[in-house]
Amino acid sequence: MYLRVFLVGMAMGVANIIPGVSGGTIAVVFGIYEKLMHALGNFLTDKENRRRHITFLGVLFTGSLVAIIALAGLLKWAFNNYPLITVYFFMGLILGSIPVVLKVHHDMKPTVSRISAFLTGLVFVVLLALYQTHGSEGSLVTDFSTYTLSDYLYFAFAGLIAASAMIIPGVSGSFILILLGVYWTVLGALSGLFPLLLEQGIRGEAWPRLVILGSLFLGVVAGILGFSRIMDYLLKRFPAQTMYAILGLIIGSLYQIYPGMEMSVNGFMAMISLVLGFIISIKFSADDSSSG
Repeated sequence: MYLRVFLVGMAMGVANIIPGVSGGTIAVVFGIYEKLMHALGNFLTDKENRRRHITFLGVLFTGSLVAIIALAGLLKWAFNNYPLITVYFFMGLILGSIPVVLKVHHDMKPTVSRISAFLTGLVFVVLLALYQTHGSEGSLVTDFSTYTLSDYLYFAFAGLIAASAMIIPGVSGSFILILLGVYWTVLGALSGLFPLLLEQGIRGEAWPRLVILGSLFLGVVAGILGFSRIMDYLLKRFPAQTMYAILGLIIGSLYQIYPGMEMSVNGFMAMISLVLGFIISIKFSADDSSSG
């Protein structure tokens, strides 16, 4: 049983490291979404089943962590060697996640309040793109010596928001990190970290990486513990408005990562990459359904 949970966790980790593919959607596809939400919402209060909930969550998140660490180097290579193609692939994945959001609630007809929620999400992302200064340029960050306490607090905030990927099918953790402008910093901090720790310990270059990742992790933990209750309330009381706001976030993220166009063979391959990413994202979402 727990081997399957571990493997599903790995699939969720793969999903969450690729912008546009949702770990929440993967949980729905593999039939564990309701169990995941129940465990997250009750492992602190349900004393009778606490050990079972914690074991389930521990195995699941361990699988996700293993997948994330294993893929960090591969994504670093892709960004370094084929940046335009890689970003366009991510754009395709993000575009392909839009139908998931549109299907989560049965009534998605536009109204004034829903359009307002959509515009709020859209403007929020665009403003973040305009004012974010670290890691928002769409290339891997390799210098971690300039970050300050305020930056570390921002990483914790980003982790807090990214935790929504565990709650909302159709929104990935890495997608949230992209729209908040920290994805490439986190990916750079992860890439090559373990060989660096073996070589230098926690001193030198490894330390600021660990502080960045630790800040993000604390935010994720706080988000998972608190955001599930908030999202449950919003989705029950204002389901369509909430999903319209999420749709605004998704579409606005394209402004955040758009690298421009290139009329060349590389640009042509980037367009093919976008279509491929779109198809893959649609395929991942094909069996998704409303999880209420």
